[in-house]
Parts: sequence; structure tokens; C-alpha cells
Amino acid sequence: MSNNLRMPLAIISALLPLALLGCQTNSFNHSAQTSTVIDDKNWSAATLKPRLFQTITGYNWQLTQVSNDKGKLTRLNLQPPLTMDVRPDLLTFDDGCYRYIVSFDMWLPLPYPYTQASIQDTTKSPVTAADCTAIYQATTQDWRGNTIIPSDTAYLLNATFKPYAGTNFTFVPALPQSVRATKTLEKQLALRTDKGKTLIFTGTPKPERPVAGILLTNELLEGYRWQLLQVTDQTGAVMSEFTQTEKPITLSYGLDNYGDDESDEKNGFESGIYGQSFGISVGCNGVSGPYTLSINQNLLTGGFPSTMMSCGDTIDDIESRLRHMMAYSTSRLILTHADNKATIAQSEQSYLLTQTLDSGETLIWKNEPKKIP
Repeated sequence: MSNNLRMPLAIISALLPLALLGCQTNSFNHSAQTSTVIDDKNWSAATLKPRLFQTITGYNWQLTQVSNDKGKLTRLNLQPPLTMDVRPDLLTFDDGCYRYIVSFDMWLPLPYPYTQASIQDTTKSPVTAADCTAIYQATTQDWRGNTIIPSDTAYLLNATFKPYAGTNFTFVPALPQSVRATKTLEKQLALRTDKGKTLIFTGTPKPERPVAGILLTNELLEGYRWQLLQVTDQTGAVMSEFTQTEKPITLSYGLDNYGDDESDEKNGFESGIYGQSFGISVGCNGVSGPYTLSINQNLLTGGFPSTMMSCGDTIDDIESRLRHMMAYSTSRLILTHADNKATIAQSEQSYLLTQTLDSGETLIWKNEPKKIP
């Protein structure tokens, strides 16, 4: 079921201490008002700013507090809870009835003014609550074909994604407010908007499982350039066209640097390192976007704008297919020694990086020294 509404992010200003009804019932504790405290010990000091977003993707988040009109935080106990999943360029909210996928731009520099967020799609939640049945049956469409969901939650989320609202938001680590949260490894995350609204999410770590091969780190990914050796499709058949190009296809990961100017300083942008990105060179336009190396060596990617020069049908086709595979994707990475030798210096190591995408393709990359300008 699709919702074609495209509206900039004002979701935060709507998620105030209002009744999120429909699928949910509220229990407010009006006496428990707190202020956001930055968790310098467990978040900021141990996590580089450019890695903060990556860290966030390793948790399951649940909305527990919202700011009121005076900026104070009020505790919530939503049943079923409103959850948030985070990945590059996407926030996914799930209220137990419907799933709301919100896209946003994250290629601007610190302090992360994520912008242009809007509803991309609305579908039934995989975990359907019994009291959602009436809502599903009563779903209608407007004259443009947009899905209308008759629940207060849906109304609240959709009504606040107003066109051209221009709301930006940032993620800020927050200090857990209870001993119980600390003992269970919970973290708290503040989602703040430039409109003065704050949502507090409590996060629990996503389950970890053993990973094959060598433990993969950002430093290993970013320390080399990776040349594409082989691509296979969902059936295991080799797609030889990807390795028969005039120039080899290469992949690089890195931290992005930004040098601001006077106009950017006025907007609060900071100079320095501000994010993680990947870039694929095919000898023409290229494919790039933000990336995170999340839990269990899952690679999550978004997408950046790119030039659209025509470089011949063959290169154009390969570049288009790589963009379809690699941008806005999820894949699992396995790093192994190409020559079974693990005793030489890391700078001389020969690695194979196997990337298995959720779409079914498998790409094998080999490291080579990264050229430093």
C-alpha cells in the first residue's frame, strides 16, 4: 500500500504530548519532566562525531519522551510503542499498524542539519495488532490516489509533514534517566529540530551474531581502494560485463572533509570531518552516498546526487546497474586474506571483500593501495 505524499519533515513538531490514538493508547506521567543531558562518557567521548550516526544504526529505538510547548520533556508509555529504525537517508517509524518511511538528506556538514525529510511510503506493519483490523478495512484514497489511513497516528504524522516546512533535525546523545536503563545497556537519543522540539528515544542493542572472516573496521574499509573482481547475480551466474570495462571499477570509503565559507558559518555549519561516504568509479559519473558499517558487518548505504553525463551505452548501463545495486542498499560484508597470509604488516596485506546484497547479487573486491593526493 503506497502513500505518495511528499512533505518536508515537521514530524517532530507534531509529536508533542498529544494523544497518539488509532493503534495506540497513551499513559502520560506529567510529573516526570526532565531536561536532555548529553552522555559525554558513553557516547560523545568514545565516538567520533562522524561515527555517531553509524553507532545509532546498531540500536532498536522506542519513543519514550517528547517536549511540550515550554520545551520540557514529558514521559510517554505508548501501547503499542512507536519505534524508529535509523539508516542513512531513512528513518522508519512503526506504530504497530502502519510503517512510515521518511527520507532525508544527510550529505551536509556538521552539526548534521538533516534536511528535506518527507514521507516516502506507508505500508502495513509486519507485526499487525488486532485492533488495526478496522483501520485497514476503512482505508480510502483521496482524489489524487493518496492513501488515507483513518487513525490519529497516521493523521498526526501526515499532517505534520507539511510542504515546504523546511524543518531540519539533528541527533544528540542523551544520558539515560534511570539506573535500570544503564544496567540493561540502553542508550538514549535526542532527535532535535530547528523548531525547538525534542523527541527522546530509548535504544536497546540489536542482536549480535558471529561474523565470518576477519573482523572488519572502518579503518580497514577506508584504508584501501577496492577493485571489483567479480559480480554474480541472484542465481550465482557471473555477470562478466562488470569486469570487462576499459578501466577497472573501483570503490573507496572515507571520511568527508568540509571547509566552510562565510555564508555557511551563518547557517551554523562547522569546518572539519563531518561524515562517512563511499564512492564507486566507473570512469564516468560514478556512484556515491553515505555509508555505515553497522552491527554484524552489515553495510548500509544511502545516495548522493551525481552528474548524468552520457559515456556510451555500455558504461551508462553498468553505472546505472551499480547505482541500483549499491545506493540505498543493505549488504553483508566478509573480509578474508586473499593469499592466506596473515603475518605480514597490515599495509602489505592482500584482502578479498565479499559483499552480498539483500537484492541477491554478490560482489567481490580486492584491496589495493589508496592513492593520496
